[in-house]
Amino acid sequence: MTTKKKSLISETHLTSAERAMKDARWFDAERDALAALDSALQSNIYELAADAILPLQEARRQRVLMAIDASDGTPNVLDQVESELESVEPGVHLLVPHAVAADARRMRVVGLQTEVPVLAVCREPLTSAGQVPIVAIGEVTIRSYVDPPEDPEAHSMEWTLGAMESLGDTAIERADESSSGPDRITALRNALDSIPEHEKLHQALAQELRSAAS
Repeated sequence: MTTKKKSLISETHLTSAERAMKDARWFDAERDALAALDSALQSNIYELAADAILPLQEARRQRVLMAIDASDGTPNVLDQVESELESVEPGVHLLVPHAVAADARRMRVVGLQTEVPVLAVCREPLTSAGQVPIVAIGEVTIRSYVDPPEDPEAHSMEWTLGAMESLGDTAIERADESSSGPDRITALRNALDSIPEHEKLHQALAQELRSAAS
């Protein structure tokens, strides 16, 4: 397939994403923008890949806002998730032991498939240093460490969202350690698969793509 044809595929997905955005069809917009991004990346069409980031970021931001609205100010704390998961409740879900990061990923996947707004964050047991590990899995495993909530028995929405933000910040720091532009692009794209709701991660990838395109 020629580069022109590959570019056309990405452009078609991007046009569909922009149309979905105008109609507030956020799940359609996310799917199409992600397809445009990955199609362009596979063909090393970096400028077009960067163009796909904005609608992707906005669609995901809207999904997170819908999840927050559905939570009425408090995250839903889960210590287990069904092994054969077919549906999820809308909202922000904090997974605590014995639930694991793979459960959080399954919840997100099912939410996307069924078009239910979900944000799932997974924490692990306290470390010996008194920190809370936050973990996400996907193409790569990302783990960050945050201070525990003021009330160990009550995880606030602010704490849960901050924990998710710490994951993306850690991923960006890790990508910055990569020695070359292509390596950083790969690192950021892989991290975005694990933490798709982190806005600054989208922005970092877009910046790296535009640098590669210039």
